Amino acid sequence: MRLLPLLACAWIWAIPISAQTVEPDPVTPLVRKVEQALNKADASALTALFASHVPAAVVDKFIGDLVIKGGVRATVRERERMQLEGAPPGDGYSLVVEFFIETQGKARILTTGMDMRRPPNGDLASWRFVGVEGLSFVEGLYKLRLDTARPLSARNLQVTAEDLVLLLSEGTVFRVECDDGVTGLILLGRGQMTFSPAVAAERSQLRLFSGDDTLVSPFDFAFVRLNPSDYQNRVSTASLSPAAPDARLARRAEELLAENAPKSFNVDLQDLSTEDWYLLPPSRDFLAEIDTRRFDMLSYSVTTENAEDVSVFRRKDRRTLALYPSVAKLAARGRFYTDDVLRDYDVLDYNVETYIDPRRRTLRGRTRLSIRVRSTSLSTLRLRLAESFAVSGVTSVEYGRLLYLRIRSQNAVLVNLPQSVQQDSDLTLIVTYGGEVSTQDLDTDTVTVSPDAQDQGGLGDTREPSLLLSNRSYWYPQNPVPDYATASIRIVVPAGYTCMASGHPAAVIESASFQDGKVAREGQAYAFRANQPLRYLALVISRLVRIGEAKVPIDNQTDPGSGVDSIALAVSSHSSLRGRARDTAKEAEAILRFYASLMGDAPYTSASVALLENDLPGGHSPGYFAVINTPASNITANPWRGDPAAFESFPEFFLAHELAHQWWGQAIGWKNYHEQWISEGFAQYFAALFAQKALGERVFVDMLRQFRKWSIAESDQGPVYLGSRLGHVKSEPRVFRALVYNKAAGVLHMLRSLLGDEVFFRGLRRFYMDRRYQKAGTEDFERVMEAESGRVLDRFFERWIYGSSIPRVRYQTTIGERDVRVRFEQTGNLVFDLPVTVTLSYGDGRIVNVTVPVTEMEVERSIPIDDVVRRVQINLDGAALAEFDEQ
Repeated sequence: MRLLPLLACAWIWAIPISAQTVEPDPVTPLVRKVEQALNKADASALTALFASHVPAAVVDKFIGDLVIKGGVRATVRERERMQLEGAPPGDGYSLVVEFFIETQGKARILTTGMDMRRPPNGDLASWRFVGVEGLSFVEGLYKLRLDTARPLSARNLQVTAEDLVLLLSEGTVFRVECDDGVTGLILLGRGQMTFSPAVAAERSQLRLFSGDDTLVSPFDFAFVRLNPSDYQNRVSTASLSPAAPDARLARRAEELLAENAPKSFNVDLQDLSTEDWYLLPPSRDFLAEIDTRRFDMLSYSVTTENAEDVSVFRRKDRRTLALYPSVAKLAARGRFYTDDVLRDYDVLDYNVETYIDPRRRTLRGRTRLSIRVRSTSLSTLRLRLAESFAVSGVTSVEYGRLLYLRIRSQNAVLVNLPQSVQQDSDLTLIVTYGGEVSTQDLDTDTVTVSPDAQDQGGLGDTREPSLLLSNRSYWYPQNPVPDYATASIRIVVPAGYTCMASGHPAAVIESASFQDGKVAREGQAYAFRANQPLRYLALVISRLVRIGEAKVPIDNQTDPGSGVDSIALAVSSHSSLRGRARDTAKEAEAILRFYASLMGDAPYTSASVALLENDLPGGHSPGYFAVINTPASNITANPWRGDPAAFESFPEFFLAHELAHQWWGQAIGWKNYHEQWISEGFAQYFAALFAQKALGERVFVDMLRQFRKWSIAESDQGPVYLGSRLGHVKSEPRVFRALVYNKAAGVLHMLRSLLGDEVFFRGLRRFYMDRRYQKAGTEDFERVMEAESGRVLDRFFERWIYGSSIPRVRYQTTIGERDVRVRFEQTGNLVFDLPVTVTLSYGDGRIVNVTVPVTEMEVERSIPIDDVVRRVQINLDGAALAEFDEQ
């Protein structure tokens, strides 16, 4: 980065151009002259465009940055125009200009501030540049060249990366080159791919996908990208020899390069160039697109900036087959990690202004991000924003207009800073954007139906149009590594629509507007403020009617100084659900009161609930509000029966589960996708606790039995710790819910049974208060529970969260005159910590439950009795996630 001094006239960004139009326009002709002079490499013509009082050294330095050896083309674009401070209206402008300077195979982009002015009463030809400031530049843009003139013959060629071998027994290789050397290969011929991960969980996922722990498949074509510095290390070049040119193979290689190269490292330059330009893979990164005969097209990659840097992905169905840390990454960071290690910066506060038309599915927005740098120094900043949005400007309070690039197919915007910004520095970015937007599906927090039911049509379609934008929509520019931030949101929607969003409802500020005009000339405005930090922002727009409101107090408050002393509840619904919504308002109030008393706290000052009519039940719960999909009352069939989330005896399940997410999943987030059970398992168990309180022990036991049923049925699909990848390779979302929801909830209940209620709930409250508005992982929860109980719990969590086995237990029962003797034997190679409920049925009708901790391979227990026992039953409540065999 190089910064040239601002000369002659100072300028600022805050002063808009006068509404008066100067005729003829002096800016475009002068910028065009710059472009013409650059394309002719005419330094004298460029010099002549500057006023005579501008120092020659400054002009020469500026021109030297633009006129480079080997330059073949220059594109110049005016990006922003402001009235020049100190000049009469129409006599001076401050410009932001972008230069795209291209050589034969390499390019750079410069964003430059340029001041232009004419002398008093000067004509069009008298305009000159009077000041220049180099704001920022990006280098390292490359064209890829396929060397078809010098093909290579391959015999037993090996291209290797971690756990991957591409063996080309016989064939032809074309090198993909850039100005820095060989950055890719096209492999054609008789090849074999072998992918064999060492990680046990990854091998089990491959076994589900292919029937084997290792992916082995012939291939006829592979495309490889790497950094030129890694070429000799990755490729057995001794297996290559010169081959005679072959026009047919060359055409095939060109077609394959054109098809596969744009999938990665490809930069969207918008109006600066119509050609494809690429970034180089960083050193040690690697990518292979492999056309396998058995598994279709597979993408293998090593991306060192990721916490889990090795992956195998099938693009056609967006299926991740493997994702894990390399040996080097694991050695560097250890077993446990948080996504936060990847972040370069924190967003401290978001200010979002947006106009959304749900009918046309369009959005126009401007977001201000208050940022604090966390990396040692930061020169390029990455934002996540939906690919469908066009970015019209990125500015900084500190640096003005900034250069930005779009990375294709990554929902990413790269923002270039004019100089390296040091750790703990603060920045304020303003991003303006707009485009098409689509609603987010509820995804995991909903049921699925059988194929026969799906064929009946209509399932899943909301009757009244609604638009949900949440964590997977990328509807506002955000940190790629989500972290907690406060926020203000102002939303304008067409008349007749209602909006709920993350934050406490606030007064609408009518004066807030975009640079190019009001957010919306007409419509209904809504404003929200989140003073309690959020993991992400969300909103829902639909035609809703307000049904009820209540203020929910917090009993037994743990932290009176938290700023949350009650919850403002508001329930709205589609008009067709008015009757249902009145009941929901009462249920929501009871649920929130119960959870708040259980934890002695509520994380957010309000909880709005929106009931949307839908054929499938489900929900979604960002901070401050929840969306509940609700089937119409006239639906009598139950096509989702048999889903892990279908609890027929607990119709309020989704409401209870989603409201629990305000504590688990929102106030406490997960450190990475492996830890999603901290959200879903906890919310599932809290829903069961509310069912026990509101509906009684029978409903609670029914839920425990369902937790056990699904745990036994699906645990062979992988450990709870695999998170959202469970069921992914087979496209079966029920597996995720069976294990991350139900099994995890069952694990919490077993932990409660082992530790006792007092220790368990005291530990929950401590865990919540310690990690509130932070991310957490299994090890954090384990350490809190160890501290509260005084017990070592490593084995418990190792078996139930990180392992996928289900224990099998043989048992014997003997009824004596004074006691009942029970004996348990775990028959596998692993010892589990397992609380087993022994149910004694007395002759007088009494039922007594006794919990026996089975924490050794063999356990015997004598249970005293005070009367005749007629029957002994084991695990009648289904609380132990095990299979039992009576001897």
